[in-house]
Amino acid sequence: MAMVASGRIPVPPVLRPASTPDPARRAGLEGAERYHESCGMKYRTAWQEAAPGPAVGETLAEPRSRRLSRRLHWLLWIKFLLTVAVLGLLVMTIHPQEILKAVRSAHYPLVAAALGLVIPGLALRALKWGYLLRQVRPETRAREVWSSLLVGITFAVVTPGQLGEFGRAFFISGRPRLELIGLSFIDKAYNLLAIVLFGTLGILLLPGLVMDGNAYLFVGSAVLVAILWTALALVVLSPRWIRDLLYAVNVILPYREKTKVLLSGFDPLRRRQSLVLTGLGLSQHFITLVQFYLLVHSFQPVAFFDSFRASAAVIFVKAALPISIGGLGVGETASVGFYRLFDVAHAAAFNSSMMLFSMNILLPAVIGVLILLRLRIAPESADA
Repeated sequence: MAMVASGRIPVPPVLRPASTPDPARRAGLEGAERYHESCGMKYRTAWQEAAPGPAVGETLAEPRSRRLSRRLHWLLWIKFLLTVAVLGLLVMTIHPQEILKAVRSAHYPLVAAALGLVIPGLALRALKWGYLLRQVRPETRAREVWSSLLVGITFAVVTPGQLGEFGRAFFISGRPRLELIGLSFIDKAYNLLAIVLFGTLGILLLPGLVMDGNAYLFVGSAVLVAILWTALALVVLSPRWIRDLLYAVNVILPYREKTKVLLSGFDPLRRRQSLVLTGLGLSQHFITLVQFYLLVHSFQPVAFFDSFRASAAVIFVKAALPISIGGLGVGETASVGFYRLFDVAHAAAFNSSMMLFSMNILLPAVIGVLILLRLRIAPESADA
């Protein structure tokens, strides 16, 4: 009590260093702190303990995000090396001279026709994406639709499984970002729907695989394809059933509130909207198959039905094996293998697949880079 009355407040023992050198004791508490810091030691005082620091979630999130970024970086390099290795091996197998000879002898009016179909193909993709956006944001402008679509294609080329395509959500303002990512997922799902429908039919009808094999094998495969088509038809005709199922599963998931916002993109999706999206997706994919036919035919005559079967199977395999950058290498290998069934030269099949990649993926991605240089990330909705 006498010490309190005299104005001297003792420092609690827990805050005193275990052993303090004489210079620090003479200099007081501040001198002790400077002394310990000069020795490279951490000395925490009472007000340092009380000072607000980063939350536990923040300190854990930073290393976690850094680890995720490092993994994605390594995965991108692995995909790049794998792409180069597969393409290099394929080129050496076909022989570079044969590839160049086929390029010089190509019928370029057909190549120009295939290049011209890039515009209606992209227009159908933009129409489908804009149709989805206007279900939740009626004031969406065509410029926003095109810019976000092309930037999404750019991100998709360099990300595993083309997940970067969901990045288009960062360039649309006024809606929760998770909701826009959900819309991007729906858009991608209807693209995959068209690939699966055409691809399974193409593989089923390819000669030498299932069609000309054992009758029981063909019938069994046809039954499996019919079951798959029936299931997909039910999804197209009853999209609300999928929405209700996803909401029911979300109840037992962590982060259910954020997942609920992500799934809210399914809310405006009914039978009419689903049929429109399916029609647009099938039309755009059919244009891609026509492009493939024109490119192959520019190098070597081939029947349209034969090209349809082979190209549908190629695109299906390419989507099922997203192990390279933009599917490059995988698509060319599948193209050589499937078109060989119709006596198409390896160089013609390889060049056709490379040209299709350049037209439908590389060209829009380059345009997306130019747009990205002028865009800024759009502000998110306040209720996100």
